[in-house]
Amino acid sequence: MSSALLKQHLTTKVPHLARSATSLGINQIKPAFAGRKYAGVITATLIPGDGVGKEITHSVEEIFDHANVPVEFEHFDISGATSQDEALFKKSMESLKRNKVGLKGILYTPESRSGHTSWNVAMRQQLDIYASVSLCKSVPGYPTRHRNVDFAIIRENTEGEYSGLEHQSYPGVVESLKIMTRAKSERIARFAFDFAVKNKRKTVTCVHKANIMKLGDGLFLNTCRRVAEEYKDEGIKFNDMM
Repeated sequence: MSSALLKQHLTTKVPHLARSATSLGINQIKPAFAGRKYAGVITATLIPGDGVGKEITHSVEEIFDHANVPVEFEHFDISGATSQDEALFKKSMESLKRNKVGLKGILYTPESRSGHTSWNVAMRQQLDIYASVSLCKSVPGYPTRHRNVDFAIIRENTEGEYSGLEHQSYPGVVESLKIMTRAKSERIARFAFDFAVKNKRKTVTCVHKANIMKLGDGLFLNTCRRVAEEYKDEGIKFNDMM
């Protein structure tokens, strides 16, 4: 190619085909749905929930679509603000049990006495989602009230205050039952210590009120102490605080 032709070739403008960010990947052809998994595509349950939950899950869907992530969602538009979604809630539970994986936004929890049972609590109990894990870590370059924060909060989700058992024995008198069992106390304790080992954590702290609830929280504390003995060789320190 001569230098004149090469110069003309390099300076020729190529038409730009503009595509909006929200349209990328949306019209991509996907395999027909045929079960929980098909052609490498995983079917997951999606519960957008209430409030910001809908915005967040919608963003996740867009990101997955643009990145062509091999996930197909089964949608269940449940709201925690009404008890009329009970039938749909049961279907969503069946979907989660079938798919084994799901994404849930925030579900509103009624506070009034006349309110229905929390879908969040019902979901934890039916699916035995016993461990709540909250990671707290400072972000470099982002100033906050507390510096160098780096810990994880692991909470038992299915018993204790979350048993959800209470009744009014006499007008103006309410009895709330805090159920504690050795089996579930040991399970959450082992979860915490295993989490510490896998994530190279140094210490596990048991937070309790055994000074007041000597039987219930006393059982929990003593169970944690017993489990801690099994992890000494892993170099995990154990302490407790009220």
